[in-house]
Amino acid sequence: MEEESTLKHLIKAIQLGELCTVRQQLSEHVNKHSVIYTQFGKSGDTLLHYAARHGHLDILHYLVEELNMNIEVYNNDYKRALHEASSMSQYECVRYLIARGAKIDSLKKVDWYTPLMMACTRRNLKVILELLNHGADPMLEGDLAIIHHLLLAKPEVWKTKSKTGRTPLHTAAMHGCEDAVKIMLQSCSYEPDEKDSCGVTPFMDAIRNGHIAIAKLLLENHQASPSAVDIIGAQSLHQASVTAQEEALSFLVHNLGIDINSRATKLELTALHYAAKEGHTSAIKTLLALGADLHCISLHDAAIRMLLQLRLRDTEDNTARQYAKKPHIKEVFESLEM
Repeated sequence: MEEESTLKHLIKAIQLGELCTVRQQLSEHVNKHSVIYTQFGKSGDTLLHYAARHGHLDILHYLVEELNMNIEVYNNDYKRALHEASSMSQYECVRYLIARGAKIDSLKKVDWYTPLMMACTRRNLKVILELLNHGADPMLEGDLAIIHHLLLAKPEVWKTKSKTGRTPLHTAAMHGCEDAVKIMLQSCSYEPDEKDSCGVTPFMDAIRNGHIAIAKLLLENHQASPSAVDIIGAQSLHQASVTAQEEALSFLVHNLGIDINSRATKLELTALHYAAKEGHTSAIKTLLALGADLHCISLHDAAIRMLLQLRLRDTEDNTARQYAKKPHIKEVFESLEM
């Protein structure tokens, strides 16, 4: 009974931010480790949860750095100290926990909220941006609620960009979050074909990852250009060839009229070059069926084998075999002659 009363006083001292009292009471316990990891009440909160929730940075510092308390300790709802600090808009505590290596996107039980989602419910832009700037994923699990909260808390948050110039629209398009893309196209003011530092547009992200429905949304509602090029001069067609997105290739050529033989970079590479370089034999077949000209050289052996088995002919001026310099490539030609 006396022990229970002492612990209640300890919790009260943390809630009130009385560091000296906390130090004194913990010093009187033989096993401090056992006390600091004790879980209180139905929620199972620890002393760290109380300190973070009430914004007492000095007590947080004491528990973590002097008593070596694990910042990832969680309660019965899987909430960690960062959840508590974020949900109560305790900015300095959020900064401290992140600096100490707290997991940014840890999930809590039942509704699976992340610290960012909990910060959004309080509409504290300072905390929200702190989490975003340290890698919090606004697209985690394609959670539409978090997007609504972000836009509600600060309508201009859609302008947030990563260090490589990528926008939330890029991220949503890349991961196939169709509903998220719809919300952003309706509520945000992105420029059509806004490019990241590599010149990649959201449309390119959608195509090279096979998200055709999103590509259509960007075309219809955002005036995206299917022939836009990145910083090396590659179009979505070339990028889809690299990732072997055959349905996307057919969509670009059949539905949008993209030239299957359009060239990229100073080397004037075609989609067939890119597919061959990656050794995507199935994609090569698709490109040829779409009308690609056979002028590729330096192909992977698997690609060469497939092309030869299809009995594709060389041009009169240059033969593929003449370009074969690597031993394993020459062996492909020789094996097919036997």
